[in-house]
Amino acid sequence: MTTQSNNTNAAKRPPKRSHWQIMCDVIFALIIRELKTRFGANRLGYFWALAEPMAQAAVMALIFSLLGRSSLSGVPVALFMLVAILPFKLFSKLLPQLSAAIESNKGLLGYRQVTASDPIISRLIIEVITFLIVYLLLMSTMAWLGYNVIPDDLLELLGVSALTIIMATGLGLMLCAATTWWKDTGKIVSMVMQPMFFISGIMFCATMIPQQYWYLLSWNPLFHVTELSRDAYFSAYQTPVGSFEYLGIWAIASFTFGLMTFQVNRQRFITT
Repeated sequence: MTTQSNNTNAAKRPPKRSHWQIMCDVIFALIIRELKTRFGANRLGYFWALAEPMAQAAVMALIFSLLGRSSLSGVPVALFMLVAILPFKLFSKLLPQLSAAIESNKGLLGYRQVTASDPIISRLIIEVITFLIVYLLLMSTMAWLGYNVIPDDLLELLGVSALTIIMATGLGLMLCAATTWWKDTGKIVSMVMQPMFFISGIMFCATMIPQQYWYLLSWNPLFHVTELSRDAYFSAYQTPVGSFEYLGIWAIASFTFGLMTFQVNRQRFITT
């Protein structure tokens, strides 16, 4: 009788989940929570994700049209701007989201199943998927308007995007650790990103600047991102400045130091 009772209890007991299954379930739950927090009360949330880069490209195209230029390097101005705006938006969205990931989900770290890396991974997945959806939708809209939106070198374009994501993730991890020591870190990030929009080659390209002044911008990895993105997308444009090696060094160094600082502060995320 006892043996039969034990067998019945064992049958009712749910199967034991592996660490990987628990992590996937937690990340999925955090993604749902993030989406409800960001867009649950604002039905236009996804609309603004599409409208913002399109509006910026349209305004810049209008400005250049008023100045008598309908194309840059043989490429329509709107498309030329959009190809640079989108990777910059990916970077500028990832950085603050990752830097605030732990602080925004600190109450959940008390649960044994939730680790410090889970909020980071969930926000990274949301931003990358949002970027891909926005990219495809905007380029489909441009194609519907009659533009040629097929990239000249898709692998190069994917490579630039991957390095941008790795670099943003590494910097985000460092800022995430910094936020636990200084709560106003996010404000500094916001202040820095605003001027970066104007010095990252979105409204201009390297060929529009005299060669002796290239050094003023070539230190900026985001300038290399925009230059390499245009070089990959348009056969008519060849960047004289963009360097995969320089961007790769930034990406590897940022990610390495990001993981190091995140690991050093792992216990602090829970205790503070």
